[in-house]
Amino acid sequence: MDKSVKVAIIDNGINELLLAKGLEKCVAVDEKGICVADTKKIDRQQFQHGTNCAMIIEKYCPNCDLISIRILDESGKGGVASFQPALDWSYKNHIRLINLSLGTVDFRDCEKLRYVINEYVAKGMIIIAATANSGFVSYPASFTNVIGVATTDSPLDYCKDYMQMGIDTVVSSVHAIKIYDMEINTSLSNSYAAPYICALIANKLSNDKTLDIVKLKRYAKEQSHIEMTVEGYEPDWIYRAYISGRGTMSRAGYYFETVTGAYDEIQGKADTVIAYSMAELGNLDIRNKNLIYLGNEDIHNIDVQGFIWSKETRQRQIKYNYYQGNGLEVPVVILAVEDAIDKFYILTELKRAFANGGYNAYTIGMEPECVLYALEYMPEPVSDIDAWKNFIESQTFYKQSDLVIWCVPVEEQDKYLKVYPDCDVQISLCNEGNINIIQLSFEGEKIEKKISGLIDRKDVEEIYHIIEAKLTEEEDG
Repeated sequence: MDKSVKVAIIDNGINELLLAKGLEKCVAVDEKGICVADTKKIDRQQFQHGTNCAMIIEKYCPNCDLISIRILDESGKGGVASFQPALDWSYKNHIRLINLSLGTVDFRDCEKLRYVINEYVAKGMIIIAATANSGFVSYPASFTNVIGVATTDSPLDYCKDYMQMGIDTVVSSVHAIKIYDMEINTSLSNSYAAPYICALIANKLSNDKTLDIVKLKRYAKEQSHIEMTVEGYEPDWIYRAYISGRGTMSRAGYYFETVTGAYDEIQGKADTVIAYSMAELGNLDIRNKNLIYLGNEDIHNIDVQGFIWSKETRQRQIKYNYYQGNGLEVPVVILAVEDAIDKFYILTELKRAFANGGYNAYTIGMEPECVLYALEYMPEPVSDIDAWKNFIESQTFYKQSDLVIWCVPVEEQDKYLKVYPDCDVQISLCNEGNINIIQLSFEGEKIEKKISGLIDRKDVEEIYHIIEAKLTEEEDG
């Protein structure tokens, strides 16, 4: 049996002369987004980032076959558009293991990367990614279905908040390698922690190629130099889902594809099952699937080998959040919506409008189902309001959010206003027959609008412009 494992290093290229075994293949993504033979030579004066990563992998897994896929320039810069062709070429060339000692902290790149990563992980790809050295959430390292790696001895004090960062393991990044005739130690950087874990996983796969991302994430956690005990996965991994049961009807689009039909006939097309009750799950074989459970029952004993998310996951994240800041430092918008109005559509469109304006809105719903729209689920803050608020603060800090939008039931808005009594904007959306009444309050000033029929994108964008103008009034002078 062939025990060699192919590893693609997606980076700024590799100096093959420094490798004992050399490269099996060397390609680059060109300006048209096509993988072509890479004829660019890396000399000793250039930034040796990809080369260092390759030498670390080779040091700890000498039998692996290394492939270079260059998507970055000489200074280590590049665009996210190159990820898809790089991963597609890897998949078509039967390369399962990927090292990404790179990423982005720009929230606008998250959606593009998530869809691409989810597609190839659903096809069996294993991706190891370094988290950002800045200490903020980065993509794709923070994704659930990616193994996110950070270094020991970092001057940043974020390792204790690994759940919020999407960090799965913390290992050394200082490794002795030989550059020409000189032995050096790689620098203290998350970039050089990732290839070490990549090498360990390559060794595991050489003995058992059936290992999947869930098992390998757990193995990576076991290698960590700090204890990684709590699994607080975000429900961000879905490529194609089968939905069992009926949820809230909404015009908002899911962040993933769906498959329909008799489950026995289509189950091979779905990587995730979404269910609203245990009764629905009783007739489905979901052992080899991921599961998002939106019901209220206890699912501890359910037989699922993939990733699992339920309301309890978020409650666990809140409980084990250790971040302690100085209070929320971004504006808070409390959006009270009547039940008859499509809240998921309003939230997704408002989030999109802020993103188009360059603002990263941390957008909260209080129904677990909101996670299907890439919104943040937060349970009712009743048992421990301080823990609830600390978690929001940690999320907005690490995700570099510009504001918080919290959607609450209109009939209970007074209760929730007590959590953030000094919120910057209050909005209520009520329905009277065919008329939607929107009231916006800013420090005593009130604006009222009436919209007939369904609220559409243009209406939400108008609400956004009013909020944006008010929140930036002071800084504009």
